[in-house]
Order: sequence, then structure tokens, then C-alpha cells
Amino acid sequence: MSSKMQSSNNIAQARRTVQQLQIEACIERIKVSKASSDLMNYCGEHAKYDPLLMGIPASENPFKEKKPCTIL
Repeated sequence: MSSKMQSSNNIAQARRTVQQLQIEACIERIKVSKASSDLMNYCGEHAKYDPLLMGIPASENPFKEKKPCTIL
């Protein structure tokens, strides 16, 4: 009985593998050199909007230190 269950599990796993391979075969591939070039261009074009590179204006910074208490 266990060999029958094992063979049905193997068949199910093989079907899942075949389905996954069919999905991956349909994916459009591009060369790494083209992808890296496109990524570098994108980063260069959008760097001026990146707060980690350009910083956050003091007027919009929610983490800016609050003014010290004047009572003390």
C-alpha cells in the first residue's frame, strides 16, 4: 500500500515540476548585460528622487529633533 502512495506522490511531484518548467519556459529572457545597463540607467534617472541619496528637506523630515523645552 505504501509503494502505491509513494508512486502517486512521485507522479504528483513530477506533474508540478513539469508545470513549473512550462511556466519558466514561457518567460522572456534578456541578457545580463542589457538588464544591468537598463538598471544603471533607471537608477541614474531616479537618483534625484531618492531620499537616501539626496536627503530629506528639514521642513518635511518627521524625524527632525524637536525644539528643546524652554521652561527648564
